[in-house]
Parts: sequence; C-alpha cells; structure tokens
Amino acid sequence: MEDYLRKLIDKGSAYSDARYHYQRGSSISLVNGVVAGKTSWVSEGYLVRSFNNGLLTVFSSNEPKVDKLVIKSKSWETGFKPAAPINKNVIVPQVKPMSDASVEEKVKMLQEIDARVRSEKLNSKLIRFNISLFEFIERRAFHNSEGTFSYIERPGLWLRYSMVLENKGETISMWSDELGALGGLELLDKWNIHAELIEKVKSLDNILINGRAPPTGKMDVVVSSLIAGIIAHESTGHPFEADRVLGREAAQAGKSYLGYLAAGKFASEAVNVSDDPTIPGSLGFYLVDDEGIEARKKRLIVNGRVNELLQSRFTAYKMNAEPNGSMRSMDYQSEPLIRMSNTFFEPSNMKLDELIRDVRNGIFLKSYMEWNIDDIRWGQRYVGLEAYEIRNGEVGNPVKYPVLEASTGEIYSSIDAVDDELRFYAGMCGKGEPSQAVPVWMGGPDMRIRNIRVKKLGE
Repeated sequence: MEDYLRKLIDKGSAYSDARYHYQRGSSISLVNGVVAGKTSWVSEGYLVRSFNNGLLTVFSSNEPKVDKLVIKSKSWETGFKPAAPINKNVIVPQVKPMSDASVEEKVKMLQEIDARVRSEKLNSKLIRFNISLFEFIERRAFHNSEGTFSYIERPGLWLRYSMVLENKGETISMWSDELGALGGLELLDKWNIHAELIEKVKSLDNILINGRAPPTGKMDVVVSSLIAGIIAHESTGHPFEADRVLGREAAQAGKSYLGYLAAGKFASEAVNVSDDPTIPGSLGFYLVDDEGIEARKKRLIVNGRVNELLQSRFTAYKMNAEPNGSMRSMDYQSEPLIRMSNTFFEPSNMKLDELIRDVRNGIFLKSYMEWNIDDIRWGQRYVGLEAYEIRNGEVGNPVKYPVLEASTGEIYSSIDAVDDELRFYAGMCGKGEPSQAVPVWMGGPDMRIRNIRVKKLGE
C-alpha cells in the first residue's frame, strides 16, 4: 500500500499527500422487539491532495487509477506549514471479534434486551422501545511528500436506543446514542446495557409520574457529565476550529465568538477544556491525522484562558502557529477538515456530593431533551429531561423540563467547581459543505454553575 500511495503523490508540488480509505458497516434495528431493518454498506477509495503556487487541488476516486480521478480545486489556502516525517501503524484490537456472532445471534441479543426492559414494573406504560446495533471497521493508509506513512485500523460498535412512555394521555420520550467505542463484542459486556436501560426507563417513569414544575429565576445549577460534554463540544470545540475562526465556514455554519472577544479570558479559573485524539478505545482515536501530523492532546482552555486552537497545516500558516493533528475526513471522497476528536472539560479532585452540598436552592440537570446554539457559538440553550430540585444541599423531587439559556460567557464564567468523575459519551460531529459526519466522544465531570437563570419550557 505504501508503494502504491507513493506513486499517487504529485512530486512536482510543494506538498502532496495520498490516502486510502476503506469503511464497512452494518446495522440491526428493532422496534418493539420486532426486526425493523438490517443494512450493510462498503466505501473504498483514494484521495490525493497537491498544493502548489497557492492552489490546493484535491483528487478522489473509488478506482485505483489516477487517470480516473475527479478534480476539485480550492483557493482559500495560501501556504502550509511543513512537518518532519513520521511512521506510525496501529490496529485497534477486538477481544471478541464481531464476526464471532452471527446476525441471528445479535438479533436475539437485542430482543433479550427489549424483553428485559419491558419486564420492568412501571407506573406508566412503555409504548415504544427502539434499539439499534451498529458495527463498523475503518482502515486508513496515508503517505505524503515529506516521507510520512501511517496506517490505522479502527473496528467499533455503537448502540442507540429510544423510548416513549405514556400516562393518562401525557407522554415522555428520549433518544440516546451515548454508547459507542472502538473494539469488538466485548464492549457489550463492558457497557452493562441491561442496567443502563433499566435505569433510564425508571427515571423517565419517575419524571412522568412525579415530576413537577421547576423553580425559575437565578439559581445554582449542577450539570452532569453528559451536559458538560455537549457544552464542551458545541461551545468550545466548534468555535476553537481555526478555519471557523478565520471565516472559512461563515456561509455554511457560521463564525466563532473568538473573533469578537477583546481578551483571551472569558471563563472562570475552574474551566479547563481539552481535545485528545490519543485516548485508547475512543471513537475519536487516531495517532496521525489526515495531513500526516502526529496527533496530540490539545489544551484549548487553561484556567479560563484561551490556550490554543485546533489547527491544520494551512490555518497554522495563516495564523503563525503550528499544526496540531486536527484534520480528519469522513470518507475517501471528502477533503480533510479541522475536526474535534474527544472534547471534554477536565476534572478536578472534588466529589459530586461536595458540589451539591453547597447549593441552597438549585437544580441538578442530569440529561437533556434538546439543545440549541447560535452560529457564532455564543448563545446556547439546554432543556432538561431528567432533572431534580436541589434544596439545602440535597437532591430532591424530579422537575419537568427546566430550561438553561445563557451565553457561553455567562455559563463559563459562572462555573466555580467540577468533580473528579470524567465520563465520555459517543456522538457524531457534523461539519463542512457537503456535510461530513465523523464519530467523536464528548464529556467531562459534573459541574456547578453559580447564579444562572433557569426558565420553564415555553417561557
């Protein structure tokens, strides 16, 4: 493969790289215990980039012949940062290979999960339960004109589910894609799916039956690691993409609030946010990016201050910075873009009990039913699904659908403490035009936000 990719490289350009990208996937979906669909797909091809005299040219094809490649031209790039050659190869292991179980065995496993969830005694009625298992394997080989060669094989699983409960004409629903990682069938045991789903259906039942209107006004809010993850991804990760800061995505996705800040500090000293593609087993795992730059942890916010951005060779050239291994592509047809990998708030040494103990009047926001954010990533909104009152340092009754709506600056400057439990959740990150979706993790610890406004849904 290295020899073939070497032939594809344009040796007359200032910089050129070639990538082979193979993907195979399959899924099984059940609706109320009945198989609703089985799918499979394969994507395989090559992409070659060449940069010379201010023009980046991109070739892509599913045919292994250069003369059949399709040409796309880009002129936004004006120069690039060179890098020393590296050689890294990694194959993510499967302790229990996905091929060890037949499709019929996997269907039976999902039906057993469905039956276990339905057997739970509830005060409401579970009227719909959907569950899907996705399997995938990805292989990438990369070579560039600087002499870098890398290869990675990434097998993985993703479990997604949704449920709807009803009581006296009122319904409550949830959808989740939180369980996803690299590896094999051993992940299904690691996730403890039965316990996970029983806890979810019980919490929804409790909210539907016992939930009351939330308190409103300014108060302290403790958000779970799940909420912390979506906040980190949406209001740090995306606005810290250097191409977005420079305006390359302005027409399609918007700009970044970083272009409007007068100072580099907009958060409290308790806020530290990182992006790290080197976490083993994570959906965002890689060791060399799609530009041949060695991956490393990026500390985006340190003690409340902007520390670094996610950079490519070309944005680093424009900003007099260094590329930091942040370029990924969805498939062989897609140009690499600056992407997040695993984005998260850093933990501290506190415990969740300590965060809650110091709250006199507030809310514990454990999961969300919806979120929104504006196109510069400054104004954001989260509507709670599983949420509880906090009274005098203790978690109390469930409350229905509190709304946390504030600016990024208000939220980040009001975070005064985080706990020591770092958890990650699977997700898909969208970017680009045409859109590219790549798998990521997002997460963090539980966090306390002081004196922030809470509203009722509909206000």
